[in-house]
Amino acid sequence: MNPPLRVLIIEDSEDDCFFLVRALKKEYEISFERVDAEEPLRKALNRERWDIVLSDYFMPQFDAVAALTILQELNLDLPFIIVSGRIGEIEAVKAMKAGAHDYIMKGDLARLIPAIRRELREVDIREERRQAERNLREQLHFRQVLIDSIPAPIYFKDPNGVFLGCNKAFESFSGIPQHQIVGKTMTDLASKSLAERFVETDQELFQHGGTQIYESSISFADGALHDVIFYKATFNNIDNTLGGLVGTILDITERKQTEEKLRYMSTHDPLTGLYNRAYFQEELERLELGRQFPVSIVVSDIDKLKYVNDTLGHAAGDDLITRAALMLKGAFRAEDVVARIGGDEFAVLLPTADAVVVEEALARVMSKIEASNSSDVSFALSMSFGAATASKGDRLEETLKLADKRMYQHKFKKSHTAA
Repeated sequence: MNPPLRVLIIEDSEDDCFFLVRALKKEYEISFERVDAEEPLRKALNRERWDIVLSDYFMPQFDAVAALTILQELNLDLPFIIVSGRIGEIEAVKAMKAGAHDYIMKGDLARLIPAIRRELREVDIREERRQAERNLREQLHFRQVLIDSIPAPIYFKDPNGVFLGCNKAFESFSGIPQHQIVGKTMTDLASKSLAERFVETDQELFQHGGTQIYESSISFADGALHDVIFYKATFNNIDNTLGGLVGTILDITERKQTEEKLRYMSTHDPLTGLYNRAYFQEELERLELGRQFPVSIVVSDIDKLKYVNDTLGHAAGDDLITRAALMLKGAFRAEDVVARIGGDEFAVLLPTADAVVVEEALARVMSKIEASNSSDVSFALSMSFGAATASKGDRLEETLKLADKRMYQHKFKKSHTAA
């Protein structure tokens, strides 16, 4: 049974909406609503809960950027994919900057289902991250002095830094039994550098009072380095004199790993591991303002990918894309930005690289492609290339367009030569 999917379609053409729905029904049990103006969109968003938004870019009274603005006003984290028949490079970049997650041409709906799957997964990851952050904020309000059943390591000291006690979790963390901790200082229990850090932060807390929260890294008894949050608060004796401090250590290693994964996913293509279009565009803008000229751009495209998808299946097509990515990544320099910017299209940014450097890199690529085709592969890899070089003061967007144009000229020449 196909999974359910609630789709809000922003489209002025009933025919285009029909073809879109038909494509979706191959994978999902969908419920949908079509809108084509601001007021119906607002009503639909307020009335129903949607899983994803699919939007045309140009409409007589509306456009995708305006729709994105409304979603942001309503603080809705919905995957937003543009499905357009005539979106250009400039409009695509504008839409991605405005918050669109992907764009697909109406003539290439084969990419739609994989894009939807990917964006639905990313929504789940973002929600998990928000939930983790909410949980962490609640933990940081933790005020319990000493409850031995709590899994977080807890300890308390007198104003001289002498341990008055700890819980079982702190024993596990330190690898030292409680009876060997009480009456000792950090100087007795830890390395000199760690003890000095503890003493410095403790003294600052004793001087100013209140609470202290900071992130650090520390080795647990298992020998691994953990990312942690230290939470400390002073407490008073019955006579209102300073009694010492109570502290807890919250292990946020897993959260840090999740954040790192999210950062990686936001800048990389999930299939190939190369940089994605958004990161490529950021680097394009950064290099244009920098001093690393000349800057060269190479655009490449896989030949006959659609044929492979249609005859051998999309798994074979994905394999061809992955092979192409490996060829490109292995041929260019470490400082070059190799990105997958479309279904079968790649682009490379080469800072401080003139035409000679580009020619050498392309020669390496062609050599690698030829070598890979000599092995037992289901379909030989063939790619078309175009390159252009910008000097200081040139617009890199124009250089990209020129490289793209030359790539299509190369593809056209190859197809006619083969004919």
